[in-house]
Amino acid sequence: MNWILVYEKELIQNHLVTLTGERHIHIQTILKKDKEDTIQVVIPFSGNFIFKIQSTNETSTTLEKSNSLPDILKPLPIHIFFSLPRPQTGKKILHLCGAYGVNSVYFHTTESKNKEYWTSPVYTKDTISYLETGLSQTGNYKLTNLHLAQSVAWKPFLKSWKGKVIILDREGENLAEGIDEIKKSFEEILFVFGPESGWKPDDLMFFKESGFMLLSLGKINLRTEFAFSALLHQLFLIRN
Repeated sequence: MNWILVYEKELIQNHLVTLTGERHIHIQTILKKDKEDTIQVVIPFSGNFIFKIQSTNETSTTLEKSNSLPDILKPLPIHIFFSLPRPQTGKKILHLCGAYGVNSVYFHTTESKNKEYWTSPVYTKDTISYLETGLSQTGNYKLTNLHLAQSVAWKPFLKSWKGKVIILDREGENLAEGIDEIKKSFEEILFVFGPESGWKPDDLMFFKESGFMLLSLGKINLRTEFAFSALLHQLFLIRN
């Protein structure tokens, strides 16, 4: 945790906040900060700031807003679709979304065997906390729009997308071949990741009939979180 995450609603008179629990412990034991020291704070949807420690004791730390900082990074204004991944993979995906400031992420059930994952705490009660770890890591202040599409048919959803749909598949064209197309409509593209077992033949037929572009991150099999990280890195370089 390189940044302490504080929500606007936690601020008293717009400049003071008292932290307890994990954030307080982190400031004392990991950052080893004391009274009058400064802390890097990220406020979702607001920006990056320096706060000064006004007081601290065994149970709490009170911070006072000092000044704002230039934006640490430009959030990635992209949209990502995932075939609902295993909870442990979902955690890593959510963290990466928060770290890079992904605009929106959609989790859909594309296979019947995935449905059991919906009962995991990752998708029921802890989801936002994994996005928050990404913000705390990089200082990104854009909290990703999260869509847990538990009862939405995925193929009609893709067909209804207003922008371009790009399917990630190792049999597709190399991502480099689609760079110009990506740059042209960066903020309107939906990047689609399938199940780790791969797309079924009827899925690929559906993509072809729908006119969706198939792009590849390489000819090797990657775990979903590694493939996602590779895509984010390349898009980050394009964006910046």
